[in-house]
Amino acid sequence: MPLGAIEREGPAIHDTVQYHDVTGNTEAELLAALRRVSYADPSGDRFAAANTRWRLRWNLSVQPSKNGCRLLSATAELDIEMNLPRWNAPEDARPDLVKRWDRFAAAVRKHEDGHRDIAIEAARVVTDRAGAVPSENDCATLKKRLERIADDTLREYKDKESSYDVTTMHGQTQGAIFR
Repeated sequence: MPLGAIEREGPAIHDTVQYHDVTGNTEAELLAALRRVSYADPSGDRFAAANTRWRLRWNLSVQPSKNGCRLLSATAELDIEMNLPRWNAPEDARPDLVKRWDRFAAAVRKHEDGHRDIAIEAARVVTDRAGAVPSENDCATLKKRLERIADDTLREYKDKESSYDVTTMHGQTQGAIFR
């Protein structure tokens, strides 16, 4: 590593996918089963068949230098938990119902992958932005500045995630609605 260069690694990503089984032979039975395993919207007006939660942690190490203090390393760790519905269609299920479910399940996964992509981008941006910060006179000041940048980046990407849900109507515009 050249003198003055910081150590930066891509984020360590820990993915978990949990499936919630639904059962039924009719559209009404599947909708009822989806409601049972769903995640209620805070407004109480609707339910979500799936969700993705993520937690981002970072480690920004600083080191005294002859010119004050500099960033030594910037790493991020990301835990992503995706919860998805799963239906194992019975042998006597109507083919059109199976086809509709398959389209719905693919659209739900696509939407939740969008949340995952936002989280991964946030993890990368935290370390990129930290790496662009110049040295400071002292390590306490630099550490505080780096933490503020990381916190602001996290808020920015949580806002992007909310905007993504508004834009896609929580996946409805992507086909993630079973009716």
